[in-house]
Amino acid sequence: MRGIVVAVLLVLGLTGCAQRAEAPPPSTPSPTAAAAFGPAETAFVELVIATDDQAVKLLDAGARRAGPGLRELATDLAAARRAELAALHELLRQAGVAYVNNHEGHDMPGMPTEPELTALAAAPDFDREFARLLRAHLTESATVAGSAGSLAHPATKDAAARMTEGRKAELARLDQLGRG
Repeated sequence: MRGIVVAVLLVLGLTGCAQRAEAPPPSTPSPTAAAAFGPAETAFVELVIATDDQAVKLLDAGARRAGPGLRELATDLAAARRAELAALHELLRQAGVAYVNNHEGHDMPGMPTEPELTALAAAPDFDREFARLLRAHLTESATVAGSAGSLAHPATKDAAARMTEGRKAELARLDQLGRG
């Protein structure tokens, strides 16, 4: 079932599930980067960027308000997501693809929504709700990254493999805290 969800998300990204905003013209790609960086890579990277952007908001909230164990995890993961976002934007830049957030405002599995973040801020048990949202993000993003085996672009495929392993390790840390 998750494979179907991931495939649908990638297809939606490929077909521009939201109206594309006017984007600045992309930079000129290097011949080797553009040769293997196609629509599937673009859809994958755009999806992960959109999800990570929302996850950073969740993680920043956890870094401010969660109890000590969760706070440290949130702080570490926020830094990791920011580094991941920089690397993903660099993949697009090298391929000459302008980033477009085709997923803004969507309610997708594993991507914290603005209403969820607002509810988290008012949650009577912040840590419990934070851990639930974090687990959903980690689980679904591991699934999405793990489904990227068909990507042709080596650097994007490597990034997906790192994400898959990273999410597994992050889930293990969350489990060690006895959360979710």
